[in-house]
Amino acid sequence: MIKKILIVLVILAIIAAAAVYVYRQTIIQHYGEKFIRDNLPGYITIDKIKFDLGNNVFSLSGLKILNPPTFLAKYLLVIEEVRCAYKIKGGIIPEGLDVTEISFKRPEVSVERLPDGRVNLVEMDRFTKSFSIKKMPTGLSEEAKKAKSAAVAPQSVASTRKLSDILILPPSFSIERGKVFFIDGVPYQKPYEITIDSVKGDVSISFNDNYTEILSVAFTLTGILNGISDERLKWTASLDPRSPKLTMSNRFEVSSLDILTFEPYYYAHSPIIFKRGRFSGDLIFDFYNGNIGSTNEIRLSGISFIVKEGSENGQFFETSVPDLIRYFTTNSGDVVFDFKIKGDIADPKFYLGPISKRALTSMAIDKISSYAINQITKPANDATGGTVDKTKEYINMFRDLIQKK
Repeated sequence: MIKKILIVLVILAIIAAAAVYVYRQTIIQHYGEKFIRDNLPGYITIDKIKFDLGNNVFSLSGLKILNPPTFLAKYLLVIEEVRCAYKIKGGIIPEGLDVTEISFKRPEVSVERLPDGRVNLVEMDRFTKSFSIKKMPTGLSEEAKKAKSAAVAPQSVASTRKLSDILILPPSFSIERGKVFFIDGVPYQKPYEITIDSVKGDVSISFNDNYTEILSVAFTLTGILNGISDERLKWTASLDPRSPKLTMSNRFEVSSLDILTFEPYYYAHSPIIFKRGRFSGDLIFDFYNGNIGSTNEIRLSGISFIVKEGSENGQFFETSVPDLIRYFTTNSGDVVFDFKIKGDIADPKFYLGPISKRALTSMAIDKISSYAINQITKPANDATGGTVDKTKEYINMFRDLIQKK
């Protein structure tokens, strides 16, 4: 659905540029806005349209895209201003336009999941199809034809010319002071909200010759979590929207995020309850034709926790949770671990990373050594005779874990 929204936004720029192309000079001031509004899809509204022919700039203020019904937010996307700067190709408008800059100022996106699991970005596809499709006119309106005396009638464009021959878009557009709302109705009875503020970056999109299909998308965006300046994240991604199954590369760099912000998502699976703590790290999620390849390294700092009630006697390879965490703790007091995710996205498999394997290797050595010494130092009449078998059991148990790729 993201790619469809991107296409809609670019089409808006094309419609505005077409207005410049068709209603040039004095006519554009009178008919340009009507041309754009008459061709907007029903789920998109614009508060104000401004043309600055002297500086070759046009802008759309208060652009809003409706959210599908039943979702909390009224709008999926609100943009304070879409600004487009352009140059006239060949010095006269009939030869086309070269859009040199597109920028989105203060865009706000609401990503929402309902308690039944439905997500607004997915539902948008069905929602937008419920609106009738408007065909962009190829010539002047009747009102514009009556105003020919105010300007020279535009020359028709040969049908053999591609839209990219008439209109050239920049290779990327910028996002300034954006915000993303994540509204989740699944973890709790009431919606749980996380925001990414101060979003900025550049998005690159390549289209086919008529701007009707996205060929590739790439972007690098930065922001802060919940408006807290020292909780920072960076997202670098590239996407092949033409692939029948998800094909996308994602790199996340996170710094000093409050771990309690994500408690609704780990609480049910964690044997401990964090009282405080922050996490940083690098997360890689690559999807290729429906398969996932993920390598992740997480660093927890300043953590304080208690063992969850009912998990006090829980053990991992006969090691208590607090003792297990000790093996992943560095000299600086941070807890560091890594893991990999591989396989079909519908049934992914989790594996230990090299850092986690080293930590468990140390634990295995301590466990085996401690058991062997304990058996050797027992009084002769207290020996069980099972030292070798038990030691082999530990070795096999850890070896199977460590050898998994």
